[in-house]
Amino acid sequence: MEMIDPKCNTQTIKSYEHFSFLLPASQQWFSPKEMAAIIGKTDQYVRNAFDNQKILGHLLNGSAPKGTEKRRTYMISRESILLFLFETANFSPEDFTDRLGEILKNRSVSQLLKIQRQIDSIIHNRTSNLFGRQALTNN
Repeated sequence: MEMIDPKCNTQTIKSYEHFSFLLPASQQWFSPKEMAAIIGKTDQYVRNAFDNQKILGHLLNGSAPKGTEKRRTYMISRESILLFLFETANFSPEDFTDRLGEILKNRSVSQLLKIQRQIDSIIHNRTSNLFGRQALTNN
């Protein structure tokens, strides 16, 4: 499970949770090509946005003396990708859930019950993973 800084405000935490599923859970650093695949753009778009500081990260070339680098390596952190997604989204997590709620209003009772079972299953799996299966079965 990913750790979220407890000093973050509720909106930041909700935004982080809203977008974090898009990124591989175990990966902390990404290349422009990997980020491009995540956001649906080209790696050239990502490099241009990086160079214009719309995407934050690290630029390095450890084998060349400072100032003589010809090849650059872009390193983009997980947090930088999430920040980019927060800043470029035209909606908030609340907007997403509100719109989802509007869709659900027009579903039949049988559809809602099926959706409820699916949601219950997802919540159970996530809380089992979060707190440990043994802790839940002992109660």
